Amino acid sequence: MMTASRESVAYKQYEERMAPVQQERTRDLRAVPTPRRRKKAAVRLNVFVCVSVIAIAAVYILFCQMQLTQLTAQVSTQTEALDELAAENVSLSSKQMNSMDMTQVEEYAVNHLGMVKMDNSQIEYVELTNPDTVTVAQSGVSLDALFSGLARSFSAALEYIR
Repeated sequence: MMTASRESVAYKQYEERMAPVQQERTRDLRAVPTPRRRKKAAVRLNVFVCVSVIAIAAVYILFCQMQLTQLTAQVSTQTEALDELAAENVSLSSKQMNSMDMTQVEEYAVNHLGMVKMDNSQIEYVELTNPDTVTVAQSGVSLDALFSGLARSFSAALEYIR
C-alpha cells in the first residue's frame, strides 16, 4: 500500500492544476496609543474644567451666603439698637411731660414773664336768661355719623400719641 505524502505524483499533479492558494500574511496588530491618549487627555481636560467650574461656583455661593449671614446679623443688631432707642425716646418724652407741673409753669410765668395771679374781684360770672336746652336732630344713628365719629376718635388718639 502506498501512503499519501507530499512527494507523491498525485499530490504534485493536484498542486499543478489548482492554483496555489496564497496564504494571507498575518499582520501584526499594534495599538496606536496616540489617538486614545489624545481622547483621554481631552476627556480629562473637559472633566477638569467642569469640576473647576463647579468648585468655583460652590465657593462663590458659600461666599455669598457668608456675606448674607453677616448682613443679616448687622441688620438684627441695628434693629435691636433702634428698638432700644425708641423705648428710651418714649421714656424720656413721658419724663419730660411729667416734669412740667403747674407750680413750675406758674413760677416761670410770674418770674420770667411778669404775669400775676387773678384776684377774686377780677372774676365775673355770666348768667343766662334762657336755660340750656338740648335738641336731638335725629334719634337714629347713621353710617356717616358712625364713620365720622370713628375718624374723630382715631385722629384724637393720634394727636394724643404725638
